[in-house]
Amino acid sequence: MKIIVNGKEIPALPGSQVRDILTAVLSKDDTPNSFIARLLIDGKEVPIDSDEISTRLVSEIQTLEVEINSMDESLNKNIANAQDYLTRLLPGIEKAAELFRNENEVEANKFFVRIIDGIDWLSQVLQVVVAAQGLNAEELRIDGKSMKDRHDLLIDLTGKMVEANKNKDWVLLADLLEYEILPYYEEWEGLLPQLILDSSKDSSN
Repeated sequence: MKIIVNGKEIPALPGSQVRDILTAVLSKDDTPNSFIARLLIDGKEVPIDSDEISTRLVSEIQTLEVEINSMDESLNKNIANAQDYLTRLLPGIEKAAELFRNENEVEANKFFVRIIDGIDWLSQVLQVVVAAQGLNAEELRIDGKSMKDRHDLLIDLTGKMVEANKNKDWVLLADLLEYEILPYYEEWEGLLPQLILDSSKDSSN
């Protein structure tokens, strides 16, 4: 069986099942907080939590491909993705506010749906980053505010936007987007790099 780790073939490892090989691969990796991010068996991607890992015999496999990442690298990649997304989200918020003010609610609502989806995605990314670092959202502070306080504010603002949309109060919705949501995420655009810098610490500012 050919074993490929992060694109490079390595010598054979002892073990009769796939799980044995994966354990051996991780034990030989000297990257701090490393984990298996991707697994392919004979070119087919297999979930890391699949039963196949425990039941599949090495003798039945021709090629085992493993991608190993460090937790820090993975977290920083998530934050970098969030930063990239923000650069697209901010203009969308401005455009939606403008369209609602001009009473072009059909086109504005197309932007609004994407904005709500984006808010949800960004919130999940931040929660994953905080949890993966073993940090407490109530204690982790960035520029004087806890992550929990920032999240609670976002929930409140999102609720107000959804209610305004339901009531077809386009003026209020435009105001919330322009004067509340836009500044909120403009601030996060500057805060995200701080989270990367503090990723190995137990607390922040």
